[in-house]
Amino acid sequence: MICLMGIEVFVIAIYLISMLAIGFIVQRRGSVESAKGYLIANRNVGPVLIGGTLFATFWGGGTLLGGAGAAYQSHLLGTIADPWASGITLLLMAFFFVTILRKMKIASLGEMYYLRYGKRGAAVASILSLPTLIFWTAVQILAIGKILNVMVGLPAFESSLIAGAIVIIYTYLGGMLAVIWTDNIQMVLILIGLAILIPTGIVYVGGMDVIATHTPEDFWSFLPSDASPSGVDWSITGFLVWFAAWCGMGFGSLASLDISQRVFCARDDKSAKQGLALGAGLYWVAGIGPIFLGLLGIVMVQTGLMDPSVLASDPELIIPFLAKELLNPWLMALFVGSLMAAIMSTASSAIFASAAVISTDFVHGAVSDKSREQGDVLRFTRRLVVAIGLLCILISFIAPGLYDLMIFGFTLLFACLFWTLVCGLFWKKANTPGAVASMLSGFLTVLVGGAILSIQSGEITLVPADNEWMIFFTFVPVIMGGIAMFVVSLLTQKSHPPIPLRDSDGNILKWPELEEPQIERKDEGPRENYISAERADS
Repeated sequence: MICLMGIEVFVIAIYLISMLAIGFIVQRRGSVESAKGYLIANRNVGPVLIGGTLFATFWGGGTLLGGAGAAYQSHLLGTIADPWASGITLLLMAFFFVTILRKMKIASLGEMYYLRYGKRGAAVASILSLPTLIFWTAVQILAIGKILNVMVGLPAFESSLIAGAIVIIYTYLGGMLAVIWTDNIQMVLILIGLAILIPTGIVYVGGMDVIATHTPEDFWSFLPSDASPSGVDWSITGFLVWFAAWCGMGFGSLASLDISQRVFCARDDKSAKQGLALGAGLYWVAGIGPIFLGLLGIVMVQTGLMDPSVLASDPELIIPFLAKELLNPWLMALFVGSLMAAIMSTASSAIFASAAVISTDFVHGAVSDKSREQGDVLRFTRRLVVAIGLLCILISFIAPGLYDLMIFGFTLLFACLFWTLVCGLFWKKANTPGAVASMLSGFLTVLVGGAILSIQSGEITLVPADNEWMIFFTFVPVIMGGIAMFVVSLLTQKSHPPIPLRDSDGNILKWPELEEPQIERKDEGPRENYISAERADS
């Protein structure tokens, strides 16, 4: 453990003050005086900023520290879920979802669930989307604690509190626009950090020839292999584990609120699609960085440059350890700043998305009967940013490993909301009972599996303990949810006729033949959307 050095502290302080300044500047410019400005940045963000904020949001502690640790333990196969499957999510969103979602003129996915499934459907969907975001944020705060503890000697508890507080403050001040601008600055810092550490590591181990000589067989293979240290081979179990790695994040992230928020912030459909494609490309290219650093760790162990016992208890510390060993104080200070950038950008996005869900859906929008003024929406959302941020800091103190917890969070989203989102937009017969049954079936299946796993392991846990449990948590809940969606929807077509897909102004976008103007439904009906109301008044 190295001592707390002035250079590192100075650079970190400058970085944190800069993030606060951005939030303050955005607020002073008047860009967040309304709910529309605070929640979706006035729908005026271009493709470059969209791509940058998506990359920086995805690129968090789970990808950077967890991905390097996974590569060190399980090679490229261990990183399929993130970044590779996550990048596919962005392309799927661009090709299949952007156009219809933007036609709905909404500010959050919760509004889509309301317009298609009514208050009950929106309430269940919004509740079940929150655990993933909270888990994800806790992962980032835990990562900050690990980094500062290893690299500058600051106790994990204090470092998590400081970084979490900074994220809360600049998100509170500037809203979505502050998140987007800080994300793009942090993206540049992330790339600078990788550009510093990777070449230094190559020189330290003796060059690319040494790395090539000591690279394990099939290290760079995406396919199952008998030589894989993760046990992912061509057996039925091995293939299902491999397929689960692609599906859990690749499809689970489609319902992620932070992705859809970027879609709604774009100035037009073209900007949204280009931004998603740019974000995916950046994520894949930069995603090679942590994997290569994991390989450097393997080479250092094989050549005697590093004692394997250093990472025996926690392979996710490999990047902080390499930086501490390879960089001089000034370069290490810059690298610490880049790591902080990667993690805090993700944390701010997740905190903001959680606050937006509660504010837009439960208090002022889809699930609430009350119509509130723009100022009320803005003030309450800001208070939620603070409350949720503090909750995530608390959860981070009891969170397990970074990568597994991150993957499980998005697998949970896949289990609960995949069918609700896809069928709501593309299946005419989807209705409220089917959506609610699908979400609850997926969630309850996860809980039952978690209870059995906890009994077997002797401790409360939801993180898969082995490959068989990974298969269970990825596929069984989503299969149960799909069966529930189709069966219940078809059985309740007469008692709960499906309704057309509308935009937030009430205009029908799809399936006008489902319109029944004489019937006033209990769980569906017109509402005053505060974003729409603002647009109508302008």
